[in-house]
Amino acid sequence: MAATDLSSVTDLSTSYDYVIVGGGTAGLVVASRLTEDPTVRVLVLEAGSNRVEDPRIAAPGLAVSTYGNPDFDWCITSPPQEALNGRCIAEPRGRTLGGSSAINMGMIIYPSRSDIDAWEKLGSAGWNWASLSQYLRKSQTFTPPSDAIRDELSLGYIDPAVQGESGPLQVSFGDGPFPAFNAAWPKVFESLNHPLTGDPMSGEATGAFCHPGSIHGTQRTRSHTGVTYYNPEVAKRPNLRVVTEAMVEKVLLEKGGDGEFQATGIRFVGRDGEQRTVSANTEVILAAGAIKTPHLLELSGIGDADRLQAHNIEPLVNNPNVGENLQEHGFVPFSWEVADGQVTAEALRNPEVAKLAMDAWTTSGAGPLGLCTLASAFMSLPEETKADVQPLIQKHLASVHPRHEAQYQILQSMLEDQNEASAQYTIAPFQVTPEKGPSLQGVFGMSEPENYMSMVAVLNRPFSRGFVHLNSPDPAALPTFDPKMLSHPLDLELQARHVQWLETLAATEPMASLLKPNGRRLHHHERPSGVDAARELTRDRILAHYHVVGTAAMMPKEIGGVVDSRLKVYGCSKLRVVDASIIPLIPRGNIQTTVYAVAEKAADLIREDNRV
Repeated sequence: MAATDLSSVTDLSTSYDYVIVGGGTAGLVVASRLTEDPTVRVLVLEAGSNRVEDPRIAAPGLAVSTYGNPDFDWCITSPPQEALNGRCIAEPRGRTLGGSSAINMGMIIYPSRSDIDAWEKLGSAGWNWASLSQYLRKSQTFTPPSDAIRDELSLGYIDPAVQGESGPLQVSFGDGPFPAFNAAWPKVFESLNHPLTGDPMSGEATGAFCHPGSIHGTQRTRSHTGVTYYNPEVAKRPNLRVVTEAMVEKVLLEKGGDGEFQATGIRFVGRDGEQRTVSANTEVILAAGAIKTPHLLELSGIGDADRLQAHNIEPLVNNPNVGENLQEHGFVPFSWEVADGQVTAEALRNPEVAKLAMDAWTTSGAGPLGLCTLASAFMSLPEETKADVQPLIQKHLASVHPRHEAQYQILQSMLEDQNEASAQYTIAPFQVTPEKGPSLQGVFGMSEPENYMSMVAVLNRPFSRGFVHLNSPDPAALPTFDPKMLSHPLDLELQARHVQWLETLAATEPMASLLKPNGRRLHHHERPSGVDAARELTRDRILAHYHVVGTAAMMPKEIGGVVDSRLKVYGCSKLRVVDASIIPLIPRGNIQTTVYAVAEKAADLIREDNRV
């Protein structure tokens, strides 16, 4: 059955109580929660199309097939990165109903307590772990694993008391079969005296774990906002209208009697090519993501006045912080050839095997396409490099820009805390080839012969800060996305030391026996040694982790903020931001669960502020 056509603008009203820009991870959460009140009328405008029934979205194992495809992805690539030897970085962003939650790899990873408490320390009252963890649970329904899967993947750490029980997002492990690497993963860390210390959902765990995915517990389909928060029952609500293929060009602003600007509506172009305006009686809510939201703010006259004037845009609200403070995790992948008999995703290169896998998933949700076959770990620096921390801090944090001082003080304290994990390691049963980039179809295309397992190292809390800014007054022109990855020298030093440990993990049992003796290393022809080699491998291989945050940061304006603790845009009433751009400091791990929680909390804030 074809996906429902939501692109029609027939009978579209000229005004709604709320107009939400972006039908993705955050936007559909807010729309669903606000329209629980039948008296509240909400319009959601999504630039992409409705493809929720396309198997490339519905099958969890086909996520990477959407990257670089304009039917699903904004197809954003950075300029050459100076610290990466001139390499460009691709940054897939969901451009479809469900947004990035519809195209990501489905990893369910949780931030730490310290990550979220840091937001309150930066001046946003009420944004702490005690509050946000409630919304993490509210967003999810956790399906416990079977006893067999629990034993296979060492899932005895799961604490039912901290799991979500009734939220729209479905979280599960599936029934396998899992690659042998998943079962080996926690045991490797135990062998190295780093056992898991608790359930990661508690916000305090370190060590290795096999995490669930955003996958329906019985159907084995992807669980994302386009089918959960906007499920068939929600779609029937007469007070909710979702329009896809609607390109919002700007927020309409008017100056009030008090001299302050307020948002009155938006201007957009629908699939028919006609330009329309819609009024917002209560608020305009930007939920277009950490790249498109600051772009829309600038197109609307909110941003650095000089930059806007250079593009012939009248500056209405001068705030140079818009589009700044961009943070992104980077991952450095190493890939090893596996021992004979080990099954990896490279098997799907065989058309007959791929068909069997697709048939199994289509028929019953069985097989690898219905699983999240990745596993992760949170760790502090390897023991042999911990003595390097203080000299590196003294060398690279001696002079700090005043705008970053408050952030860096928090980051330094977490780096010095041995109970805080400074890195995430993840294992994947397929090859990753950054040298084929920046096209992600090259990176994940499995073009090298034979079969591989990859491990990646991720710096949890980078010091580097990039930006996203418009480069044209044309709303259809993509903004410039520049993560300035590894531009802060401390990031390179820390990342390289974690990268060194990848070889230790691969050489430790029971993982070592799963790899081919003297097999190929795609990252280096032999085991690299020393931090100098690790630095070069980091520069040559690091990729974006698709976790962009911070470009409309929730902080006091004087230290870089764009929105206040109620997510209201400084200098403009009736305009709010609800997406990853408000996150002032990037948390550890994959951010989708954090964004769900932010949107759930935001919906409550919006209702409180507009309660009659």
